[in-house]
Parts: sequence; C-alpha cells; structure tokens
Amino acid sequence: MSNYLITCHSCGESNPLFKSVCKKCGSIMRDRIPSIDLWRTFGLLIENPQNAFIEIIQAEQKNFATFILITVLFKIYILSTIVSGIIYEVRFSLFSFSILCGISILVIISTGYFLKLIVRKKLIEFRIKDFYAGFSFSFMPQLIGLFIVFAMEFIVFGEQLFTFNPSPFLIKKNFAYLFLVLELGIIIWNISLTSKLFSLYFNKKFLSYFYSLIIIGLIYLSMNIFL
Repeated sequence: MSNYLITCHSCGESNPLFKSVCKKCGSIMRDRIPSIDLWRTFGLLIENPQNAFIEIIQAEQKNFATFILITVLFKIYILSTIVSGIIYEVRFSLFSFSILCGISILVIISTGYFLKLIVRKKLIEFRIKDFYAGFSFSFMPQLIGLFIVFAMEFIVFGEQLFTFNPSPFLIKKNFAYLFLVLELGIIIWNISLTSKLFSLYFNKKFLSYFYSLIIIGLIYLSMNIFL
C-alpha cells in the first residue's frame, strides 16, 4: 500500500494520495489542477518525477496523454522497424503501426485494470485514467529520443537508415554504436520513470521495477512479434 498521504484542507485528516473525498469530513481532497501544463510537467519529470506524477494524477483534465502515448509508440515502432530491418529486412507499414498501436494501448489499459484489482484489496482508490495519463507521461524520454536522437540518426545515415542496404553498422560503425548506447539509455530512463509511477501504488521498489519492466517489455515484444 502506498505511503503517500495528502492532508485535508478542512479538517487536517491525512488521506491516501488517490482519495478524492476526505474519509473524515467528506471535503474534496484533490487539488484544483484544471489541466496538465506540458512543459512544466516535462521539467518536473526530470527534477522530481514523483511530484510530477502526483500532479498528473490530481489534474482534472488529462490533456496531452493520448497524443504523447501515440507519438512515443510511433518512436518505438520506428526503432523496432530499424532493428528488425537490419536482421529481417522488415519495412515500415502504417497499417502495421495502427494495429500495434491498438495492441499497446490495450496492454496499458489491461494493466491498469489488473493493478486496480490488486490495490483494491489495499483500500487504494485507483482510477484508470490517472494511471493511463501517468504512464503516457512516463514515456517522456522516448519523446526526447524521437526529436533529438532519431533526428541525429537520420542526419548521419539518411535514407539508408530505412533501406538497410548496407546496414548502418557497416556504413559508420562508431556512430551506429553510439546511437545504440543512447537508445538503450532512453529505454533505461523510461523504465526508471515508469517505476516512479508504480511506486505511488506500491511501497516495495522491487514491485515497482518489476511491473514497469513487464509492461514496457510487453510493448516492445508486441512491436517486434507483429512487425
């Protein structure tokens, strides 16, 4: 059960983070955050991820969540296409991306319902849209990877990044390994942020990292299996 508590402004009673109404006096507990400030949230995810996720959870409007999720799934799909293309000569397909995007969103929502069943036994109020929005924003490193790292990859390798003839590792070996390290760093950062979100629901760090590894692993696995 999460140790994160918020104090009621009316009676001073401590309530679980996810509680929307004070268990003692019935006052509204959630801060009046009308919507998510995109750039402020990005900065907070770097500076203090848990506070960022708390604000996302308490925001009334979960704006940008679906846009961010679809954008980062596109980034992951591109990366999976490049890796698979080097090995199997797979080509980018908008139809395949649409199917895989739907599968990934289904995995995320299904995970949300699974976690809801777990935390319900621990008296934690769990809203699927809170988890969905938080999970989407935990992929912020992938956005950085799309607009910075991938842009650098395209500048260095050009269209050969997608033709795979020859492989990027045969064209400019040092750059290829550098970008490989950067992509792995982005994935590790992504897992770390996602574990911070899960830590709001579980006290144990092991469980937080375990669930983040499982769900992100399932997304990457589905991208590669159904390419």
